[in-house]
Amino acid sequence: MMKDIKVIDTGKVPYLESYDLQMKFFDNLISDKEIFGYLIITEPNPTITKGIRGEDREIFISKEEREEKGIELIDIRRGGKVTFHGPGQIVIYPILNLSHFKKNIKWYIESLEDVVILTLEGLGIKTHKKEGIIGIFTEKGKICAIGVEVKKWRTLHGIAINHEVVLDYFNNINPCGLNDLGVTSILNEGKKVTRKDIIDLFKLNFSKVFDIELKNY
Repeated sequence: MMKDIKVIDTGKVPYLESYDLQMKFFDNLISDKEIFGYLIITEPNPTITKGIRGEDREIFISKEEREEKGIELIDIRRGGKVTFHGPGQIVIYPILNLSHFKKNIKWYIESLEDVVILTLEGLGIKTHKKEGIIGIFTEKGKICAIGVEVKKWRTLHGIAINHEVVLDYFNNINPCGLNDLGVTSILNEGKKVTRKDIIDLFKLNFSKVFDIELKNY
């Protein structure tokens, strides 16, 4: 039986709006064990998120500067350290019941990485993984951050692909604790593509890797 995943694209919204949507869908997965999952695609307002391993010293911008530039700071429970989300990123949250897939967090993260690699390769961008580091890289730096939370085999949080994001934003933090590795974007790699082109390719690859069918929410 094909697994149906409902997909919703919020467009540009405040970070907490898409977070609340995550929690709503997560609660649905807890209350109804037959639901396979959801896929949220969003583009947040400028936001610094601090994961469970994040430290204040990895944030280089003061509260006053953040307020002046309209950057929110939010503590979240996903794995990982400090990262930035904002305009020009494609942020994707798979909210899945892994009981219908595989109860293996390593498999889940590696599958997400595979989807991103296939998507970027489809855009003509050569990427790679780094041993012991979650995320996707090019020769210029990190192009995709991945941070997840898994509770009762239900997933939260997910993927941030740098499309046309202003890379200067990342100067305000030590991104994922990997400041020395640099940050890049699809545009910085010399590829001018639309948000829709990237999302369509991502959805195609996500469907293949996870063996699911995406349907509009």
